[in-house]
Amino acid sequence: MKWHVLSAAMLVLSVALTGVAAADETVKLNAFPGAGNLAVWVGQREGLFARHGVTVELSHPKGSVDQMKGLLDGRYEILLTALDNVVAYRDGQGVAGVGTIDLVAIMGMDGGFLTLMAAPEIKTIAELKGKVMAVDALTTGYSFALQEILARAGIAKDQVSYVTVGSSGERWKTLQAGKAQAALLNTPTDLDAGDRGFVALATVAHTLSHYQATVAATQRSWAGSHRITVVNFLHGYGDAVTWLVAPEHKDAVIDILHQEMPTLAVGSLGRIAAQLMDPREGIARDLAIDPAGAQMVLDLRAKYAEPARPAGDWHNYADLSYLAEARK
Repeated sequence: MKWHVLSAAMLVLSVALTGVAAADETVKLNAFPGAGNLAVWVGQREGLFARHGVTVELSHPKGSVDQMKGLLDGRYEILLTALDNVVAYRDGQGVAGVGTIDLVAIMGMDGGFLTLMAAPEIKTIAELKGKVMAVDALTTGYSFALQEILARAGIAKDQVSYVTVGSSGERWKTLQAGKAQAALLNTPTDLDAGDRGFVALATVAHTLSHYQATVAATQRSWAGSHRITVVNFLHGYGDAVTWLVAPEHKDAVIDILHQEMPTLAVGSLGRIAAQLMDPREGIARDLAIDPAGAQMVLDLRAKYAEPARPAGDWHNYADLSYLAEARK
């Protein structure tokens, strides 16, 4: 699929013929901090959301629980979050006190760029037995992917302990403070950890082969009553992805990364950009949800979540009609 960036004149014609691009609407978007927000920054800076009548306000949560509460409170309207979170809170298996949320995934994004990082003295996964793992939350997020990586190395859940601290940045702080010895970290936090002597033991992408980590999600009722806004947001996001993977924009992409994440070492920006734009393991260029990766999420929940329940069909947690409309 090829995304087309409309000129201003074509946008006016599109509005006249289809009514798709309504008057400017603001979307309150919430996403975990990190380089995975690159397409959002591109869309904002290059006016690609604005061309479709959408202004995107980006904010960051403290963790997945804060993200879900913020959605219910109306602080956020669309989330860039783990598909696992969508499933957990839709099925009432999220963190206690939040309740059931009628969440639906509206596009796929990536496999999470997740690396299992360990303290410098640990060289193999087997050495994690008896150690502390830092996670976002035990019932949601990527904790089940972590448990599967450990299980494939012969480590059962009760052979390690867990501390719930929130986002990748918080997990990294916990490792640095010595309060945990390993955690799954997102890019670029994993690269920072590696540069500081922490050890990369495995990646989710290589260990599980297919894993749908990040998706865009919202409440089904909100999407239904804001269909044009959702479609225009997806159209702008798709244009942003097309823009950022274009070879002629390589230097501009690195410059945007530097402006948005000024604390990153300049020498690491090229590595981060290459990882995000990798055709296989980077940002999904067609915004599709990987069927095998989505099913892996449900299979892991069936294996590790409590109370146990059979793995369902991932289509029950997604509505891709908005994406299909945006592609038109």
